[in-house]
Amino acid sequence: MDKSTNGYTKCANAIVEWVWLENSTALLEGEAVCYNTNYGTATARDGRRCNRVELPTSSNNKAFAGVAARNYPAHSGGQFIEIYCPGSKGVNVALGVSTVIDTGKLTFTVGQSSGLGTEAGRFVKQGFGGRGTIVPRQTVTALVEASMIGAWSLSANGLTLTMSDTTGLSVGDTVVILGGPDQGATNKHVKAGKYTIATVPGGTTVTLTVAAVHAAITGAAGVTGYAYTGNPVCQADLEDGDESGGVEFISPADAGTDALGYMIGGWTYICGGLTLAADAEFEFADGTIFGEKKGFWCLGAMTTSAVVVDLVTAGYLITGADCDEVQAINAAGDAVTLEWALGAWKVTGFVGCTPTHA
Repeated sequence: MDKSTNGYTKCANAIVEWVWLENSTALLEGEAVCYNTNYGTATARDGRRCNRVELPTSSNNKAFAGVAARNYPAHSGGQFIEIYCPGSKGVNVALGVSTVIDTGKLTFTVGQSSGLGTEAGRFVKQGFGGRGTIVPRQTVTALVEASMIGAWSLSANGLTLTMSDTTGLSVGDTVVILGGPDQGATNKHVKAGKYTIATVPGGTTVTLTVAAVHAAITGAAGVTGYAYTGNPVCQADLEDGDESGGVEFISPADAGTDALGYMIGGWTYICGGLTLAADAEFEFADGTIFGEKKGFWCLGAMTTSAVVVDLVTAGYLITGADCDEVQAINAAGDAVTLEWALGAWKVTGFVGCTPTHA
């Protein structure tokens, strides 16, 4: 196969597919989509599983298809779209973070099932390498404002957001809420998703067109998110190879839990700036594929209690020592990576937290 550029020397070297987008929502240039690999009847052969795509979710995160070649307006019932596939070089990807040429990598974001899901598809944080991960080939100042440690403050009614500085933000710009408190009763929790700015009344506050809570919460909430103007993109190379699994953002319930949900594969970023009355535990199930990888990363501090990764089947450290749990994930930068090998999870690396064996 000849993969040389077939056109003007300054154009991208793109690998193109035309696919059917099943979602009715708008799709912006550079946003990611994933194949609907379980389309139709499971027992029947169906070629549409390799040409129908959806916005990224925790169910399709291991079937990255590519990024939108241009803007597509909302269309009831879905639409035919052009995407750039893994292996493409120099194509635009949609950003949720600023980039520096040839520095670092970024991985597509999946939408949260408990939120709007509209935050899906942008490239914000790094995950594992492979399909769904990009290398920036352009320096771009994409963000106007961001807090990845839960330092923004959202009013109880979910309409007023206080940040460090609103300079550069205008009516119609976008705020993405990635997470915040979950107070449990009567759906009192922050609703992750993409929101539009209605007004900019002060140097540190904006109001949103719709509330970013499911129901009014008790008191102001510290939230994690970012804000931008238009659709910031950067030139990037799309990696190929194994599936990266994408990245997700979650917020533990304030009361703690023994069954904190998580995405299979990829990276789980845990939003912080929270007070947990009790530990929030991932009951981390056995893997199913040799070499399967998983990462957990704490973005902001947790007070009172912590997040715990509880291995359903006892695993081991890379040194060979036994490991049942990874405890005390409660500070910004605390992280652990695991790999499924020979019937058990192997802790391949950890920072800040404490792998233990009962």
